Amino acid sequence: MKRKLTFIEGTMYAGGHLPVNVVAGIKIKGNIREERLQLALIKVQKRHPMLRVNVLEDDKNIPYFSTKDSACEIPVRIVTRHSNGDWKKEYNIECLTPFDCKNGPLIRVVWLKSDTESDLIFTCHHCICDGKTILNLIDETLHLLEQPDAAMGTYDTFASILDFIPETVKNNRINRLTAALISRLARLALLVVSLKKEVKRENPYLIHWKLDKETSDLILKKCKTEGSTIHTALCVAFLKAYQSVETIRPHARLYCAVDMRKFIPEIKNDMMFAFPAMIGLTLKKDKTINFWTQARQFKEALTLKMDKMEINKVLMYSESLLSSLPQMTKYARADTGTHDFTLSNMGKASFKENYTTFEIETLYPPATIFPFGNPSTLFSTAFRGEIDFIFSSDEKFVKYQDAVVLKNNAMKMLLNQA
Repeated sequence: MKRKLTFIEGTMYAGGHLPVNVVAGIKIKGNIREERLQLALIKVQKRHPMLRVNVLEDDKNIPYFSTKDSACEIPVRIVTRHSNGDWKKEYNIECLTPFDCKNGPLIRVVWLKSDTESDLIFTCHHCICDGKTILNLIDETLHLLEQPDAAMGTYDTFASILDFIPETVKNNRINRLTAALISRLARLALLVVSLKKEVKRENPYLIHWKLDKETSDLILKKCKTEGSTIHTALCVAFLKAYQSVETIRPHARLYCAVDMRKFIPEIKNDMMFAFPAMIGLTLKKDKTINFWTQARQFKEALTLKMDKMEINKVLMYSESLLSSLPQMTKYARADTGTHDFTLSNMGKASFKENYTTFEIETLYPPATIFPFGNPSTLFSTAFRGEIDFIFSSDEKFVKYQDAVVLKNNAMKMLLNQA
């Protein structure tokens, strides 16, 4: 395979030297055999073409994926497991350790190992992987640990994101003129902001917490009763929490990461893909609107924006920016954003809990620490009836102690509403 990265993939590539990684993991109770893990990872790698690529650049510094004749196997770093908190240290290490993009592969695994328990932590470069993908890779590995002889099959990745756009849309004169205009305006805008200084991000962090099954069930039932979702309830709770911390200057705005597979039927749920849509939502200043009314309004606004999304034009116009990737990467490192945080809610994980020789005791939510823009991101998953969270940011944007207060205020608000 040899194809240019899409604009979103290229944005996540970020020049190839920065750690733009997606990390997720599980806690296993029971024994796993090393040879079975290696075999499982070999089969997973053979199934997914993007696990066999590296990234090179052309003479204009535009990145493209390239597949070697013989890809390097997925590396596994084995670490002795001492306690239930060891995974947090490894998450930090994995989030902040860049990949060798030119040589690949763009995936690696950490195995925290003890006699009776293990943590498996998967890390992928964000240019080939989103949160849904990495959870699927873990799920496939577990399946193969249980059934080493299972056939996994494979699939062909797309040659260009433009392949998903009908010819009538691509050849439409207005669309082509609009794409060309967007490209020119972007180059001009990037030229104007090229003198902005890079924001130093020197103290990134992750904060993890979990709600027990009883509390999680209480909140989920309340969301259903109020005609809301846990997704929009989290939006409102955290935006309000931002306003409650005096040392934070809130924007009253967040971005929701939306899975683009919803709009591109050719990309199946078990295929690797790294093209999220970012939908902005803003908290109204009207203090007379109660919590659940705001949550319902957010639900309606998010649904409306998704319904109105013209996916073909989104793909076409974004690809018109590909030539500006090097300048865009430079700008992103100097940008601070006009939003408070990004919400990436993965919802209920469909992992099988019990296997013949082991049990999945805990799912650790996906996480990333972005080295550009506003890195503040809230990740949420649900497994075994418990809602799990990771908040990531940097001291430059939100002080660690402020983030702890932020998290406590948001959870208190959510629980009071339930």
